[in-house]
Amino acid sequence: MPGPRLAPRLALGAAHMASLALAARSPNIPYRSSNIDTNIKFNDGDEGDEGGLVVLLIIVVAICGALVGLGLLFLLIYVCTGLARRVRWWAFGVDEDGVSERTRSRLLPDEDSRQSYELARAFERQYPYGSVDTQLTSEQQTQIREKGVDAWEFVVNLDVNAMLQSKTEVLFMGGENCVQTNLPLPKASSVYYFEVKLVEKPADVNMWIGLATKPYPAWRMTGWNKYSAGYCVNNGSVHQNSPFKGAHIGEQLFVGDILGIGYQPRSGIVWFTRNGRRYKAIVSGMLYDLFPTISADGPCSFSANFGQRGFVFIEANVKRWGFGPIEGSMAPPPVYGADQNTILLETAALSSEDENGDEDQPDVPADSITIDIPDMSALADTRQGHGRRPTGSRRPPFYQKDDPIAAQLLEAGETSLEPVLNIRKQSDLPSLPRSSSTETSAEPESL
Repeated sequence: MPGPRLAPRLALGAAHMASLALAARSPNIPYRSSNIDTNIKFNDGDEGDEGGLVVLLIIVVAICGALVGLGLLFLLIYVCTGLARRVRWWAFGVDEDGVSERTRSRLLPDEDSRQSYELARAFERQYPYGSVDTQLTSEQQTQIREKGVDAWEFVVNLDVNAMLQSKTEVLFMGGENCVQTNLPLPKASSVYYFEVKLVEKPADVNMWIGLATKPYPAWRMTGWNKYSAGYCVNNGSVHQNSPFKGAHIGEQLFVGDILGIGYQPRSGIVWFTRNGRRYKAIVSGMLYDLFPTISADGPCSFSANFGQRGFVFIEANVKRWGFGPIEGSMAPPPVYGADQNTILLETAALSSEDENGDEDQPDVPADSITIDIPDMSALADTRQGHGRRPTGSRRPPFYQKDDPIAAQLLEAGETSLEPVLNIRKQSDLPSLPRSSSTETSAEPESL
């Protein structure tokens, strides 16, 4: 809006321009510039501010118009693409993979393959990407810190005809099967890499090695369904998201060969190596939570290396592109023989004290020796009566005063032999040999 001072000046300027135009049309009328006061002094500051605002307004309007135009253009392209797909499907029988009905029938000759394809498409519609949360949880990250690269291992489900020989070694028993790891690839570093060695594989068995999201159909080959990419070891072709479209980038692999797969999580690029040599071709657009996925349509076995040992690809060893550290930070077990600050030992001590408190034990010193001495009166009576004893009785051994064994017992302090010695004096029994004590037979002597 023009200011109050600028309005009269603009009016004078308009009148001056009108007089100039009138003088140009009527040359007979002399024009005098003095008739109109042309000494108009404009405020340069006000004029500059208003000019800048006008220019800024024009720029903003132009940018908004460009953005709206781009949005409408993209919307038009999206709508036209969808309509073109539907038209192709209706007119020519071309599905969402861009394959016509005739081509699909040629590539899927038997009923089993067509049924597998239809079931896989139904599986994709039931479990679209994002329906299952596959990001690393806090518990899984703790497991990785504790175990390192040993935290990754293959999982064999009940519907898979395979046997897990170790964490990273799997034996396929036959049929179409697919296995995946328990944890996805991390995203902290710029590159992650792993290798798979073919241990056993007949020539007529097709095997695919690659990456895929989870869940993935357990009967499908890697790269045949959406959000997956797989390398076929039989012909060196790579499939991505479709069983009909493949690119031949490598060579055939045999038993003993090693296929490597590298993944760049920030750009979604996947690349492959064979026996330590990298191929130039790449697969792009894999910006998902990916799991190492291996599938086969027959009996075979493989061994995977996630970084627990050295790679054949030298660059991966130098730059440490494994899934994690070789050794984790798991706390070591307690030191053998430690008896302090241990809950187990403290609990055992308390329980033993409770058990000892419940038992009624006599108050006897631990170093005492107790000898039970029978009644000697019956023995004295039998000696006075013709030396006969009651049937079944047995005379206890007698100790001499100077016997060394008796001396040791007397020195113990808790054993008293005085009753035995007194009975010996009263009965005037003959002395016993010094070497040993005699013991009479338990049977009475015959008269």
